[in-house]
Amino acid sequence: MLLMLCCTFAVQASAQDILEEVRNIMDGYEKTKNDTSKDLELRKIATFKWDAIYYMILQASDRENMTEGELGAQVNAMIEFVNQFLADMKDTKKAKMKEVTLAKYRAASLKNPLWGDTDKDGAHAYVDHPNFLTQFSLDTDWVKALASVKE
Repeated sequence: MLLMLCCTFAVQASAQDILEEVRNIMDGYEKTKNDTSKDLELRKIATFKWDAIYYMILQASDRENMTEGELGAQVNAMIEFVNQFLADMKDTKKAKMKEVTLAKYRAASLKNPLWGDTDKDGAHAYVDHPNFLTQFSLDTDWVKALASVKE
């Protein structure tokens, strides 16, 4: 799915194509999050990704300051950010180092807001939620946050 999204952007797809691909990605996450036969953690991760995309779409439509291409880049970066985080957590064996990894990614998310949303209850719904591994702000410039964790 991520490869399809990248290819879509690489060929300078039309705005409608980008929006359609974002909707398809959301549909995939919605199916995963609602599939009770799937592992609970996988469903929670899909829930976060769905919520993050939905949040981006809402913010972009409310403020009308984001092009479809920028939305696509943010969605792509968010997916890569979360997937890289999960890979780093999987590679980390010690509990203390897992805490450090989580703190690094959480900080990258919090230090790179995209919209400066004043509704912190909504934007930070996952930040300190102990039942979710993805404790990131929904109000994140995912392109910048991804770059900061790759440094």
